[in-house]
Amino acid sequence: MSEAVAAGIDVGSHNATAVLLGPHGVLGHAILASAEEGERAARRSLEEACARAGGIPAPQNVVATGCGRSQVSFAARRSSEVLCQARGTHHLFPQARTVLNLGAESNRAVRISPDGRATAFATNDKCAAGSGRFLELMARVLEVPLEEMGELALSADSRAEVSSRCAVFAESEVISHIHRGVPRAEILAGIHAAVVDRIVELAGRIEVEPEVAVTGGLALNRALLAELESRLGLPLLVPPEPRLVGALGAALASAASPRE
Repeated sequence: MSEAVAAGIDVGSHNATAVLLGPHGVLGHAILASAEEGERAARRSLEEACARAGGIPAPQNVVATGCGRSQVSFAARRSSEVLCQARGTHHLFPQARTVLNLGAESNRAVRISPDGRATAFATNDKCAAGSGRFLELMARVLEVPLEEMGELALSADSRAEVSSRCAVFAESEVISHIHRGVPRAEILAGIHAAVVDRIVELAGRIEVEPEVAVTGGLALNRALLAELESRLGLPLLVPPEPRLVGALGAALASAASPRE
């Protein structure tokens, strides 16, 4: 059976994800924290996906993607995040023409052709503002669990002003708001608006075309999605598990050309 199975592994800065594809669809997947080095995290995610697929042997035709793809020595091939995000998104949402991939360290905007090819893309600069890392920093400053930030932001009646241009300035503003007694929900609403400012700016560099899909870990944040949808003036397509799209795209690449 393993001969007919294709695997994709996405090694990011926070997670290593794996997807197994068989002739009739996804057989198994895994999302594991990638605190350890990329090779080990990739192997563990593949082993977990195989276990969840019923204990099948690990396939040989593996395509690796993500910022840690070069560390996956057992991969038959490597592919860029842009190509895998485009392919994975097209598989899930054939009608999508833009994908916003929002991750821990970086964001990217990709325009997709009707046949699923990436025709244009843009990535964010090295500043943390606008990324998941920025939200993690703000969670520590505010002493709010990261997974609760979005829901708390949605409860705010107004928002505090927070810089969208620089993570360092934003942190100083947030601390100032805390000292003045501004409710944390209002500060969080401002933080989410600042993050979306940067995402919208990035998206504008490729001329967003509907429909728009959102992938990556930040797509799990309801406040960010609501703000982004409002700013773009477009409904958003969100996969059930947005962190798996890159690995899915890599698995699809593996299935399409298993001998490469």
